[in-house]
Amino acid sequence: MLFTAGRLLAATLVLSLLIQMQIAENGYAARGAKIAFSSTRNGNSKIYIMDGDGGNQVRLTDDPAWDHEPAWSPDGDRIAFNRNGHIYVMDSDKRNLMRLTKNETASEPAWSPDGAKIAFTRFKALQQQVWVMDADGQNPTLLTHVGANSNPAWSPDGRRIAFSSTRIVGADIYVMDENGDNQERLTQDIELENRPSWSPDGQWIAYDMLTRSLVYEIHVVKTDGSGLTRRLTHDVPHKLNPAWSPDGRTIAYVSSADLNRNFRQQIHLMTADGDRLEILSKHLNNDTDPDWFDPKGWSVSPTVNVVTTWGKIKKSTSAFR
Repeated sequence: MLFTAGRLLAATLVLSLLIQMQIAENGYAARGAKIAFSSTRNGNSKIYIMDGDGGNQVRLTDDPAWDHEPAWSPDGDRIAFNRNGHIYVMDSDKRNLMRLTKNETASEPAWSPDGAKIAFTRFKALQQQVWVMDADGQNPTLLTHVGANSNPAWSPDGRRIAFSSTRIVGADIYVMDENGDNQERLTQDIELENRPSWSPDGQWIAYDMLTRSLVYEIHVVKTDGSGLTRRLTHDVPHKLNPAWSPDGRTIAYVSSADLNRNFRQQIHLMTADGDRLEILSKHLNNDTDPDWFDPKGWSVSPTVNVVTTWGKIKKSTSAFR
């Protein structure tokens, strides 16, 4: 049945109000949460931070080097990042820059929840493996030995590390103890699966997958070893590099905003069950590598399988049909 003019106006008002409620519920500007990211808007890649709603974008690095893959320390005081294939760390106000790694190429820093260690990927002797070191760069320790391994991500309790590995066919998501023991394969696909991100309650890991249609899509997998997976995104363009928000309600990710404009990548936000909300970074160049920090430590809510406000929006609008 077609909308009458009055019903259409009413439905539009309700939809607008509920979308605003959803964005307010999941927007972090008022709460003080920040997202660190990398951007090529100044020619080469630099580290930036912004509010959780995309506002107040501030550039932190200005060296001629290529800076990317930022990672907040748990207390928000420092940011580790990749500069030209080495791990550096700086205060979140840009001061006290220090190089942590030497010699071999290192990338993809990830802080342990207690801030004492940093996991990272190292390319050494023609092998790509996951390592861990003290937060000051001391005591680097090899954790993986089989296949090519990358993209380390600590569990919220600090006991396990998720990572991507090509030891069988394609690349799968694995987890291991923080010391490298008990390595377990979580996904069982032949596609390429990378960049794991834990939900704050530790029950799910989001990751991106290069599907058979050659499009990157975001999926989640249960961390209990059951093999249960769920696909969150379903259409072009590519969607990759997920980063779960501190309260578990939303996921930041990277996607091409317009396939007709040089495949430029922007940071987007969606609910934890896959409904798209908004574009956060909105710039003409590539913005990638989102990583969250929430100074207020908001409590974790159930994720992925919850009925979200976005679902309520859909139900509310159906009343006007």
